[in-house]
Amino acid sequence: MNDTPSSAKTFKRLRGYLRHYKLAFFVAILGNLAYAGMEFLFAYSLEPLTDETLVKGEMSTIQAAPLFIMTILVVRGVAGFVSAYCMSWVGQNIVQKIQQQMIVKYMNLPSSFLDKTTSGRLISKVTFDTQQVASATTDTFTKLIREGGLVIFIIFYLFSTSWQLASLFLVTAPLIGLAVNSASKRFKKISKRIQNAMGGVTQNSQEIVDGYKVIKTYGGKEFEEQRFKVEANSNRSQNVKMVATKAVSTAVIQLLAGVSLSLVIYFAGQQLSAGELRPGQFVAMIAMMMLMLKPLKILSNLNSVLQKGIAAAQTIFEVLDEENERDEGTLVLSDTKGRVDFENIDFSYDANKKILRNISLQVEPGQTIALVGRSGSGKSTITNLLLRFYEPCSGAIRIDGIDSASITLSSLRQQISYVSQHVTLFNTSVAKNIAYGESEIDLERVKQAAVKAHALEFIEKLPAKFDEQVGENGMRLSGGQRQRLAIARAIYKDSPIVILDEATSALDTESERHIQQAFDRLTSNRTTIVIAHRLSTIENADMILVMDDGEIVERGTHQSLLERNGYYTNLYQMQFDESKA
Repeated sequence: MNDTPSSAKTFKRLRGYLRHYKLAFFVAILGNLAYAGMEFLFAYSLEPLTDETLVKGEMSTIQAAPLFIMTILVVRGVAGFVSAYCMSWVGQNIVQKIQQQMIVKYMNLPSSFLDKTTSGRLISKVTFDTQQVASATTDTFTKLIREGGLVIFIIFYLFSTSWQLASLFLVTAPLIGLAVNSASKRFKKISKRIQNAMGGVTQNSQEIVDGYKVIKTYGGKEFEEQRFKVEANSNRSQNVKMVATKAVSTAVIQLLAGVSLSLVIYFAGQQLSAGELRPGQFVAMIAMMMLMLKPLKILSNLNSVLQKGIAAAQTIFEVLDEENERDEGTLVLSDTKGRVDFENIDFSYDANKKILRNISLQVEPGQTIALVGRSGSGKSTITNLLLRFYEPCSGAIRIDGIDSASITLSSLRQQISYVSQHVTLFNTSVAKNIAYGESEIDLERVKQAAVKAHALEFIEKLPAKFDEQVGENGMRLSGGQRQRLAIARAIYKDSPIVILDEATSALDTESERHIQQAFDRLTSNRTTIVIAHRLSTIENADMILVMDDGEIVERGTHQSLLERNGYYTNLYQMQFDESKA
């Protein structure tokens, strides 16, 4: 293992996961030591067999040998099963624990982090990187204890038989240590590159699977094939480098061990000729040193696995150590009337450009306010600030006169329903998607919400009706059907504040008319903020705010804005001309 402070700290943190499974881990250690002990006894049995049978001619020893060998094999088999099962159980529990922590962390990370990090790389950390950690915590420990125990048993035997020969065998130990340390540094460097390369492969694969319709329609097969080839080639190259480094380090370590073995055999032969070693000791010693070549090879290869696990753990811990989204509020909001105030809000994602400048607006309980403007004018950013996905750089947002920063996130968001043009459905039943977030589903409320969202007509035609599985992101439903389920979800939540982000964009004209009627019933006593592309849908809004380049450039009712003959009038006339055309 590379003993840099970061690696040592990471390895120590990994060991911390083992304390929850100490008993199983301890049993696995005993099983591995028993396995190593049986391997040692098998080689050690050559000493009495040689001395008693071949030298002295006593046949009782050779006659007992079969029973001895069978006993060793049975004990070794049981020990191997117990150690493998317990270590696997520990490893998979650690993987599950880390994966659970990662998923919980993802749900608590600030939006700024999730917006900047590709989903493929985040998924790769949960799937690929955690398995690398499992190998580091289970396979490495299993082989380290099993093969390391065998080496220790053999070295102890060598010293008890002839300390001179044992010392001679260990003369190359410092050189082996240098080889292992040099390989460790390279293993760690390559392992980090493999994590990044694998994240790229996962991300590219996800985009190809999710975007297959666009790829096929726009003839992007060759482009995507080439793009994936670059990512896969990078992953292949780093894995080849890892294998090459492993092969070279293993060969060097075995060569050094072979030099030691050759020296020991030479001088052991001289001690045998001088009568300082019995024939049985000579045979057992040579057998054990030959037996030790395999564990030395395995132990030298463990370094690459360990470094992969440490590199993966470091990338995981970097995410786990990220700060959660700010939730410093202590006030639990309930029974909200729905008044919303933005007071001189400025916001920017970075220091280079302000997205919102001096935004002030007031929405009284039960009012409907519409935000209109070109793409990128800051409409969606306002709703993101209301939901506290982001925090304003200056100014204050108040709910019923209370600064939203002083309110707990969970209670704040409980007061708000959100319907976006980009519908997110989960691979579960229709009912669970409508009642999402509820532990106990009120089926009657679900049906009422479906009726109001004009979704009941297609739900009743589904084979399993409300129990029908919608597929990944609702892929078994049409765009309009998915949109209506999202609207039904907002209706079911029955919150005092509703945000509609171009929520009718995926509906046909007739469905939109029905949904608009449902929205009228839904929003009659609720504060509603509508981000609208079709200006015809917000003509009855109590207030329309026209945005451009992060500022409110006009505000008023539909009629008053038309009479002003300004920015809103130009937008309205442009849409009217497009519709007429």
